[in-house]
Amino acid sequence: MNRGEKVLSLAKKIVRELKPYCKRIEIAGSIRRKKPNPGDIDIVLVAKNEKNKEMIKIKLSEDGRFLQGGDKKMFFRINGINVQLFFSVSDEWGATLLAYSGKKGSNIGLRIVAEKQGFKLTSHGLFRNSNGKKVAGKTEREIYRSLGRPYKEPWDR
Repeated sequence: MNRGEKVLSLAKKIVRELKPYCKRIEIAGSIRRKKPNPGDIDIVLVAKNEKNKEMIKIKLSEDGRFLQGGDKKMFFRINGINVQLFFSVSDEWGATLLAYSGKKGSNIGLRIVAEKQGFKLTSHGLFRNSNGKKVAGKTEREIYRSLGRPYKEPWDR
């Protein structure tokens, strides 16, 4: 088994272990973009409650080593692989998944498109610059649609 296969296998195992503590959980980053040899693991999740965030930390600390983090993100090293958890809330799910799934250049490009149209795109949502009102963020498609752009699958970004 090569490193990429080990990373993918560990990512799936972590999702299975954490699922009971989450309303929603999905592998993001290079794995979601279907890169052949991912080097690390990025996971976006919505914990069922604050107590479950602590349970998630305890659970993954049993498998490896907690490096740092808190309410919004946590970093671990498990079997020599970096694991990053990004906590979201339901209303921001799409924006968080978009932020942590796209390649850096793709994310910057989409933020530039948003800025030119009078918006600010963050991992929390798409906001109008004029009044700060959130216009999208629940899904990735909603963000693309609000920007008048065709939706791109993660592997095409």
